[in-house]
Amino acid sequence: MKKWITSAAIFAAAFFPNAAFAAEDAGAEHGSWLLLAFFAFNFILFVAVLVYFAGPPARKFFADRAVTIRTGLSRAADAFAQAEELANKAAARMAALAAELKKVADELERETAFQVGKVAELAKSTADRIHRDTAMSSSALSEAARRRVRAQLAESAATLARDLIGRNFQPTDQGRLIDGFMDQLAPGDRQ
Repeated sequence: MKKWITSAAIFAAAFFPNAAFAAEDAGAEHGSWLLLAFFAFNFILFVAVLVYFAGPPARKFFADRAVTIRTGLSRAADAFAQAEELANKAAARMAALAAELKKVADELERETAFQVGKVAELAKSTADRIHRDTAMSSSALSEAARRRVRAQLAESAATLARDLIGRNFQPTDQGRLIDGFMDQLAPGDRQ
């Protein structure tokens, strides 16, 4: 109890410095201990009234504030746990996406290699076919050219023979030619 009174006196001196100076100035005339005891009693009475009337609302305020802080901490802890869970899920998804991306890239690479092989094979077969077609076309063209040359040569020979026969052929030659032709036909009739 003595400690409480001393604390109250120090507290009163801190909040009411003019009262302490008044007690010091009036010390010789009125007795400073009595004045100090009066002020200390008044202060203690004031604190007691304050604690009696303001104590329950202050306790309620601090209790509510403690509950609010605990609730906030609990919510923050829950939010932190949820954030960690979401971060772990996101990391797992990122890993899965990276694996799927690698898988898709590998599939694309295989498909590209397959398509390139298919196109190369098709190009080779097309080149072979073009080569064969070219060889056949060139042989056909050369054969057609030979025929035309032969036809022109035959036509030229026939024209030249006609001209020669027309100039040099006599009626006696015609009879001899018919007789030779008939001789050639006669052995064929016999068979």
